[in-house]
Amino acid sequence: MRIVLAGGGSGGHVYPALAIYQAMKEADPALEVLYVGTRHGLEARLVPAHQLPFRAIHAQGMLGKGWKRQAAGMTSVLWGGCEALALLRQFRPDLVIGTGGYVTGPVGMAALVLRIRLVIQEQNVWPGLTNRLLSRFAALVMVPFEESRAHFAHPRRVKVIANPVPPPIPQTREEARRSLGLDPGVRLLMVTGGSQGAGGINDWMLDLLPRIVGEPGLGLLWATGRRYYPAVAERLAKTYGTLDRRRIRVEAYFDTIGQGYRASDLFLGRAGAMTIADCLAYGLPMVLVPSPHVSEDHQTHNARELEKHRAAIMMAERDLGPKATERVLKLVTDAEALAAMAENARRMSDPQAAAQMAGFIFELGRRTRGGESHRLRTNRR
Repeated sequence: MRIVLAGGGSGGHVYPALAIYQAMKEADPALEVLYVGTRHGLEARLVPAHQLPFRAIHAQGMLGKGWKRQAAGMTSVLWGGCEALALLRQFRPDLVIGTGGYVTGPVGMAALVLRIRLVIQEQNVWPGLTNRLLSRFAALVMVPFEESRAHFAHPRRVKVIANPVPPPIPQTREEARRSLGLDPGVRLLMVTGGSQGAGGINDWMLDLLPRIVGEPGLGLLWATGRRYYPAVAERLAKTYGTLDRRRIRVEAYFDTIGQGYRASDLFLGRAGAMTIADCLAYGLPMVLVPSPHVSEDHQTHNARELEKHRAAIMMAERDLGPKATERVLKLVTDAEALAAMAENARRMSDPQAAAQMAGFIFELGRRTRGGESHRLRTNRR
């Protein structure tokens, strides 16, 4: 079977595609896969590292401000569509799988033109524009929450399967803390705004930090993001000199983020779909602060869904302040509340998600190969 994977821009689109690929490859080592992305997205670095064939096409958004950006976006879509048509004609896939991002648009449209069956995997409660449009013609749509089904034109084609993530590291909380050089006995808060960081969260953490420094029973893992780290580190050095690294770690980025999840009692950060999926896999309660800068405010939809299932609480960035500080400090020391949230989180996760997705994709692929509708099957040899 031959598969084309398309997804890019951010890790939220690339990591699910790679998880699906790995599950399919484990089930069928003879599987042939081509990954189509862009030269400027995260996929250009991550995909080749997985020894997966990679081809880049032109793709960018069409919803920029001003007619020049919109015209450039339309030109890029048309150009990328022509490139995608050429790639699909050359590779002759049985199925095309799109996980979102700008690149999924031209690749998905090329699949429709060539009558290749299309599969969509959406990571968010509120689907992105590209996936919403393409899903009207998709043979299969996979979403992480039941509530997502209503946003698609053909609900019967939708399968509800949790977002696929790597399995949690096999350590206890105490073992993870010792690996990180942290005191096993503290109540540990993990904070991150992602690889680039979040200025609003960082500003608030600078105000919250004195409360943690003054309480020996509390600990903190805080990733500021690389662009914010120098300014934050300078301010901390002036204010505190040297912090107790057995309790408080302030880094630019978590290179061993799995150990951070495992070591922590409570996560605080953005409501990106794959960040949430990781926390669910670790059974980690969340305080979610949706980014106010993402398209269609999809992180707020994600956070509300987790709050509804009592695995997280949501705080708007504009509300970060003294009341939010008291709420977080109360929660991180409330063992009973955290245990209930952790159990709710674990119930929403599925360690077999990638394997389930692979199973549905293979089933669709077998029907495709056995049918008459796949135009590119002719002259395959």
